[in-house]
Amino acid sequence: MSQVTLTSKDGQSFGAYFAEAANKDAPGLVLIQEIFGVNASMRAAADRWASLGYNVICPDLFWRKEAGLDLNPNNEEEFKKGMSLMQSMDEDQVVSDLEAARQWLADKIGHQKIAALGYCWGGRLVVRMAADTPISCAVSYYGVALEHLVPSLSASAAPALLHIAELDSFVPEEARNTILDAVKARSGWEAHLYPNCDHAFARPNGAHRNEDAAKLAEERSHAFMQKHVS
Repeated sequence: MSQVTLTSKDGQSFGAYFAEAANKDAPGLVLIQEIFGVNASMRAAADRWASLGYNVICPDLFWRKEAGLDLNPNNEEEFKKGMSLMQSMDEDQVVSDLEAARQWLADKIGHQKIAALGYCWGGRLVVRMAADTPISCAVSYYGVALEHLVPSLSASAAPALLHIAELDSFVPEEARNTILDAVKARSGWEAHLYPNCDHAFARPNGAHRNEDAAKLAEERSHAFMQKHVS
């Protein structure tokens, strides 16, 4: 596990956390942060996916505003800072940075069998990657603002798996139903609803962590990604 330096499409350097699988030829995974930077939870998630057989790159997406942020979601001021940063970001530029991370990983592992997986904000960005980058598949954990994005995607978007929390206040029932209907209309896409679970139910050591749901979502994610990258 190490910190590495990536190069953006406009030639600037930014950081990322890299966790290698035991098998150096294993599939790649672009892991996409929440709104709290590449913090302890994201590093733990990267290490976990590496232990399951993926070469994982988790890029710092706030570097253009403030590099190296490690925010605590349980601290109100830091939570607000993460929200403010997310809202200030140029999403197209962020997706470009994610593509730079994917390309770095492809060069590192020597092949293009690369999935992408994101949480919260990352759960939205990973759907953008499915549409706008050559990833093999996408996995979205409790993605935000997907009710407008998913129905508008082209048919060429990569297959995606969406994990949706029933009690997620960021995805009210009407939005959730729009997302689920849109997923049903797309070939190769899946969505699962997790009853009695709140946003961030899979965050390591998170306040809303639900062990059973997190385990089930991990199993489903692993199976889905293996189907597309093995």
